[in-house]
Amino acid sequence: MKPVIKNRKDFSNPVLGSNDGAPTVISLYHDHAPGESSKHHSHNWEHQVYITRGNGILWVDGEEYKIKEGDFIIVPANSTHHFHNNGKEILSRITFNPLISELEI
Repeated sequence: MKPVIKNRKDFSNPVLGSNDGAPTVISLYHDHAPGESSKHHSHNWEHQVYITRGNGILWVDGEEYKIKEGDFIIVPANSTHHFHNNGKEILSRITFNPLISELEI
């Protein structure tokens, strides 16, 4: 199998997924402008997140956690959560989800 190389600027989410031959994990990219939040939601699978730029708040089950560039995060399954950019620059994150999550995107 040859590698799949895609630039986030040229593709929508998932950037990498089952259509690319990913057998277990999909990859997504998100930018949040200052003051912007992701959708408040929950799902029955965990996901991993890497903060590539900026800082903000991860809200999980009623508690707020400060997040910043360089942080690796596991968001637990079945937790109600969202990301909020409370900084002055773009908050960027890469999210890795199990393949089953493609059905919910």
